[in-house]
Amino acid sequence: MEINTQDSIAMAKTVRLINSLPDDVMRHIYEEYFVGIDTCNKFLELLKSENSISLEYKPLIKIAGRLIQSPCAVEYLCGKHQIFKKVYIEHYIKNNKSFLLMNMLESFVLSILMHLYH
Repeated sequence: MEINTQDSIAMAKTVRLINSLPDDVMRHIYEEYFVGIDTCNKFLELLKSENSISLEYKPLIKIAGRLIQSPCAVEYLCGKHQIFKKVYIEHYIKNNKSFLLMNMLESFVLSILMHLYH
């Protein structure tokens, strides 16, 4: 794939524009749109809720499905939650789900809960 001069100029202008933003604005954009810090924190709070203690994992499925699609969110959660990291590696890197009759996402979420309350 060849990059033409116009694309290079446009990319350079975009990079300069991004670099000219104040640090707090760049951080907000990164956290909100690339990582989804609020969504990640909501997921972590749901893991601590009364529902998750009783292994009711269905409310976690939808939010977890969105988060694992974002490499930045996965990196953030792996850094914040060791069980998330361990189960993510097992399920999505090694492709070994714990609950064979469930789909990968359901097995992933239930595995996290099982590790939390084991």
